[in-house]
Amino acid sequence: MIEIHDKLSNRYVLNALIGSGGMANVFLAHDLILDRDVAVKVLRYDFQDNQDAIKRFQREAISASQLLHPNIVEVYDVDEHEKQQYIVMEYVKGQDLKSFIREHAPVQLELVVSIMSQIVAGIDAAHRNRIIHRDIKPQNVLITDQNVAKITDFGIAVALSDTSITQTNTLLGSVHYLSPEQARGSAATTKSDIYAMGVVLYELITGKVPHDGESAVSIALKHFQEPFPRIKDQLDYVPQSLENVVLKATAKDAEDRYKSAQEMLNDLTTALSLKRMNEPIFTPGKTKLKETSHKDSQKLLEETSKPEELVAPEPLDETIYAGYDYSDNLKKSKKWVKSFKYFLSVLLIALVGLMLFFAYRMVMGRVNVPELTDLTQDQAQSLLADFDLILGKTEVVYDETVPQGEVIETQPKAGERVNRHSAVDIVISDGKPRVKIGNYVGRDYEPVRRELIDSGFIVDLRYLASGSDEAGKILEQSIQPGQEVVAEDSTITLVIGSDSKDTSMQDFYNLSLDMVYKFADAYGLYIEESYEYHDYIPKGRVIRQDPLSGTPLTAGDTIHVVISQGKEEKQELKVSQTFYIEYVPQYAKQDYQKEKPLPNKIQVFIGDQRNNINNVAKEFEITQSQELEITLYIPDDGYGQYRIVRDGEVIEESSNVYPNS
Repeated sequence: MIEIHDKLSNRYVLNALIGSGGMANVFLAHDLILDRDVAVKVLRYDFQDNQDAIKRFQREAISASQLLHPNIVEVYDVDEHEKQQYIVMEYVKGQDLKSFIREHAPVQLELVVSIMSQIVAGIDAAHRNRIIHRDIKPQNVLITDQNVAKITDFGIAVALSDTSITQTNTLLGSVHYLSPEQARGSAATTKSDIYAMGVVLYELITGKVPHDGESAVSIALKHFQEPFPRIKDQLDYVPQSLENVVLKATAKDAEDRYKSAQEMLNDLTTALSLKRMNEPIFTPGKTKLKETSHKDSQKLLEETSKPEELVAPEPLDETIYAGYDYSDNLKKSKKWVKSFKYFLSVLLIALVGLMLFFAYRMVMGRVNVPELTDLTQDQAQSLLADFDLILGKTEVVYDETVPQGEVIETQPKAGERVNRHSAVDIVISDGKPRVKIGNYVGRDYEPVRRELIDSGFIVDLRYLASGSDEAGKILEQSIQPGQEVVAEDSTITLVIGSDSKDTSMQDFYNLSLDMVYKFADAYGLYIEESYEYHDYIPKGRVIRQDPLSGTPLTAGDTIHVVISQGKEEKQELKVSQTFYIEYVPQYAKQDYQKEKPLPNKIQVFIGDQRNNINNVAKEFEITQSQELEITLYIPDDGYGQYRIVRDGEVIEESSNVYPNS
């Protein structure tokens, strides 16, 4: 039995027990060869004779060792000692996220986004390696002193999921993050991990879990029976765009959640962007855009391209002349008959040819107008080209239901037969009618509020102590003058001056530096400014402040504010890699003799400064093996990723391409 002070593989000395779980104990150890501290996770002694458990433990451990990502605890070694399996991994000095939340709640929103983005990035790397964590919770995320997140327990907690091994109360720590489908008894999927990450994000923001109860069963029932609690009902300062990430990740129906962790990461990293301040609340089932099936379109194309089978009239039989009275004295007549037969044959051939020509014009010269509704203009033009049609006039109109940029209707209508190379006119949606925002700064609040509400806006009020001269006046507005927005989908925040005698420190987060000076001038305070780059806070707005909001101040005090310089323009480095793509012959089902090999379809996905990893960057076909060079544009402090797919199968992939690699 492995204990403290044991030396494993004559290399790892166990110094202390630092954790214990349902199936494993974790020791702090020292690697004598590399002279570094490591963590050693040991399968519990009572499972040493369970061969199925050992095999699963080894398989999961090997899978975890293949995950190399800065936000995943790295696995160094896998071995056994006296029949007990153990895993040697990176030792993270810090605390788990659960303890971090207890100590720091409420966590600043920019730190929330930073930590959660790291967690989602790590899970995304796991999903790309076909590994589902299935036990994402704050206890399985470690936070270093520099606020770097490291995910642990990949696959270990679920390696024995189909054997009854959980100790008392072990499930209770996980059921708070259980997806509705898991609560119903279905298998976990990547969407289950996304749900759990949504719950973790909720807890990071609010400091508590969304559902609680007296038993694990009652909590699990709440996950698929009760609506997910609203964050803004508890914390009104949280922007809707950030709450939307939680709502979409934790949708009851897995189909309404993010399609991938990468999609969730893309949404999360811009959740505090000023451009998304007026985002409408996420509603499951209403965010899906209808997709046109390319297969259906191709099928229709094939059907309209098939010529109808034409049957030529049978040639005239010579027996029609059988009753003609030939005689030796009528040679001229016989010659005339022969000429007439020749003439009829030529005429018949001409008639058949003419019939075939017109039939071809009628069948091959006409096609059905395809269904273009809900496509973008570029997609519509591409599909029309597949049908030998061209895009005609384009009209843009407002529409309450069809999203902006999508086709509302066509002329001629879908399904109508038209000549090839005809023009098809389309009507494109410009989205819902938009309202142009005025300049409200300096005006009285109440008339402006009524005006905006009458137009359909949601008006959010924020007071700022600024002295008697500007009391009741609008000092700042969240949507800039001249900007056009959809009123019913927009929330506009108005900062109102007040003549408060309370000189407590105000909340300047995401307000302009002008607002800080108005407050300081009104109450005789001094300001110290510092500047730094920020990915989300616009240039000229407050990132942090000292002292915190609510701290009492007196005239002459100094307040410190950190002002955003906007997003840092990072140097973009060019990284090229060359691959040998092997051609693998494929054959059509009806090609029984395998005489005509089909080309391989190659798709290249790139994730860098210029490309989204979810979109195809390059697509082509090969009929022989060849080299392929791809180029990534990576920031000097970042990394890129790529994926090469041949006929639907991933053949090359990396999520950690660094500038110097």
